Amino acid sequence: MNSTVKHFARMLAVCGALSCAFGTVQANPQSKPQFSGKVTSAIDPKTGDLKVCFKEIGLNNKSVTYVAKASVVASYACRNNGGNCPKGQQTTVKETVSASATFSPNKYTNSVSACITLKVPKLSKNPCPGKMDLVLQSVSWSHITIADVTNKVGPVDAHPSKQSANFGVCPAK
Repeated sequence: MNSTVKHFARMLAVCGALSCAFGTVQANPQSKPQFSGKVTSAIDPKTGDLKVCFKEIGLNNKSVTYVAKASVVASYACRNNGGNCPKGQQTTVKETVSASATFSPNKYTNSVSACITLKVPKLSKNPCPGKMDLVLQSVSWSHITIADVTNKVGPVDAHPSKQSANFGVCPAK
């Protein structure tokens, strides 16, 4: 072999080795979109909002819309200037909360890894008398799910599927 052919053969060998070492990911036309691993949920300790995180594989190169959904019970209290919450000044909100987001798959892995945040419902009007502040006392989330609405995958339950937090904003009497 002449030196040019040997050099070209070495270059091909190096390229092949690099491909093996780093891997080349190509879309498998037979694969179907599916959630991979556990869908997780976590409460923000400051706001009570819920973060739902997931990974979906087997996607094409088109944008995918997801919907996270959960039932929530949020308890609010009226707190006076002394930091106390008088009895009879509590309000509870119960509803189903959802949030949607659209993501583009990673072009090399054909997957989406992301999180969607569900917000604690706020009261439209402060029910507290005088100059009392409305404060979030506790929040409980249940039936936490995620769904890929573009490819009709899910809903899939999050782990854990129930979360709660008590913010201790009012001293016990």
